[in-house]
Amino acid sequence: MLDLVLFLLALVALWLGAGLSVGAVEKVARYLKISSFFTSFIVLGTLTSISEISVAFFSVIDKTPSISVGNLLGGSIVLTLLAVPLLAIFNKGIKIDDRTEHVNFNVAYLVISLPALLVLDKSLSFFDAGIILCSFVFLGITMSNKSSLVTKLEQAIIHPQVDLLKEVAKILAGVAMIILASKFIVDTAVNYSQSFSVSPFLVGVLVLSIGTNLPEISVLIRSTLAKKKNIALGDYVGSSVMNSLTLVGLTLFNGAPIALNSGLKLNILLLPLGSILFLYMTRDGRLEKREGMVLLGLYFLFVLLELFPVL
Repeated sequence: MLDLVLFLLALVALWLGAGLSVGAVEKVARYLKISSFFTSFIVLGTLTSISEISVAFFSVIDKTPSISVGNLLGGSIVLTLLAVPLLAIFNKGIKIDDRTEHVNFNVAYLVISLPALLVLDKSLSFFDAGIILCSFVFLGITMSNKSSLVTKLEQAIIHPQVDLLKEVAKILAGVAMIILASKFIVDTAVNYSQSFSVSPFLVGVLVLSIGTNLPEISVLIRSTLAKKKNIALGDYVGSSVMNSLTLVGLTLFNGAPIALNSGLKLNILLLPLGSILFLYMTRDGRLEKREGMVLLGLYFLFVLLELFPVL
C-alpha cells in the first residue's frame, strides 16, 4: 500500500515539475525572442538527460555499463519512435522547420542514429566514441544563431526586463522534481525486472528507456495541454542528441570497450530506419498525424521483436 502511495506521489511530482519547466522555458524564449524549440533543445534537452547520465555513471561503478548502453539506445528509440509520434498524433500534426528552429535536423538525426549502427559488432569502442563525438561537434558547427543567442543572453543579464534568474530557477526546480520522481519510479521498475533475471541490456533497452524518459513523457502531456508543442519537440531532439553524447562519456569513463554479449538484436536498426522516415516525412516542414502513426508502429514492432525474437 505504501509503495502505491509513493508511486502516485511520484506521478504528481512529475506532473507539477513538467508544468513548472514548460511555463518557464516559454517565458524565457519569448523574452529572448528565440524559438521555444531552440530554448528547449538546449536547456530541457540537457537537463532532462540527467537521469540517463546518472544511470551511466552508476552502471560503470557497478561494473554493468551494458545496462546504460541499452538505456541510452532504448531512450533514443522511445523519443524518436514513441514520444515524437505521440506528439504529432495528439496535436494533429506538428510543424518542423530547421530554418526557424536553428537546428539542422539532418545532422541531429545522424548523431542520434550513429550509435545503433556502431554497436552492431556487439561492442562500443573508443573509435566508436570518437565517431559519435565528431558528429556531435559537426552538429554544433551547423547550428545557426549561436552567437546571437549568446548576445541576447548577455543583454538579458545586463538589462533585465524580466527576472531571468527566477525563471531559470523555476526550470531547475521543475527538472529536479521530475528527476527525483523518475528515479523512484525507475528504481522500483528495475528491482522488479531484475528479480526475473533479465539481461542487463534488455532491462536497459525496455524498462530503463521508458523510466528515464518519464521527464520527456511528462513534458509531452504538459506541452500538449498548453498548446506549446515545440517545447516538447525541442526537448526530445535535444535529449536524444545528449543520449549519444552520454555514450561517449560512458565509454571513456569505463576505460575500456563495452562488450554487449547478450540482449542486442538487429531490431536496433529500427532507430536509424525511423530517423530516415522522420526526415523523409518532414521534408515539407510537417509531421502529420498519420505519419506519426507509422513511426509509432515501428516502436511497437521494436518491442515485439525485443520480447519475441522469433518474430
